[in-house]
Formats: sequence, structure tokens, C-alpha cells
Amino acid sequence: MVEPGRVRDVAELAGLLKWQVPGVVTVTVGHGRDPGSVAAAERFVKDWEAGGGLVGEVVSWPEEAASWLRQARRFASGEPDAWVVIAGPAGWAGWAGMRSRLLHHTTWDPSRTLIAPANP
Repeated sequence: MVEPGRVRDVAELAGLLKWQVPGVVTVTVGHGRDPGSVAAAERFVKDWEAGGGLVGEVVSWPEEAASWLRQARRFASGEPDAWVVIAGPAGWAGWAGMRSRLLHHTTWDPSRTLIAPANP
């Protein structure tokens, strides 16, 4: 996958994913629920689909939840070629809970996951 820290924002994520990770067509997108994360995820989906990519699921998570298990199962469902996580500062607290559930209760593969900040 793309090296950690290499992606500065979602504007470059679709291009990097397409050119540096051959064979990725279908992605699942996860994002925080704060306005910046929602807007960045929408921007990525638009860019990815405009480039011929497919989006299987788009899943949001709250900053706080009883377990995040429902969101984690939906995020890990299907068979995407890669997972994309987009969050601003408020969304990372929820991602910590999601990540724990994903690791312990699903077949999610972190090595096929790209993370980008929800920069404006």
C-alpha cells in the first residue's frame, strides 16, 4: 500500500491509490461524522468514481459509541480491494474504537488500508 505519512489529503489519495497500488478497483470508505470528515469522504468518492473506481460501502462512525461493532462489521463487509479511512481531529477518537472492533471481530486487513486526514 501507499507508505504511511505519504498522503497529505484526499485530493491526492485517489491518484496515489490508482497509480501505486495496481489492481485496486473497489474500495470501502470510512469516515468520521464531523463536517470536515464527511466533506473529505464525499470528495474522495467523487474523485475515485470519476477515475473509474468503484465504491462498495461508505461507512461513518461516531466519536463515541457503546461498541462500534455495527459500524465495524459494515466497514469490513464485502470484498473491497482496499479500505480508505478519512478523518479529521474529531474523527480519530471514533477510529480508535472502530479499529479495535475491526481487529478483533472482522476479517479486515490493515495492510490493505489507506488513511488520509480530512484537510480542507
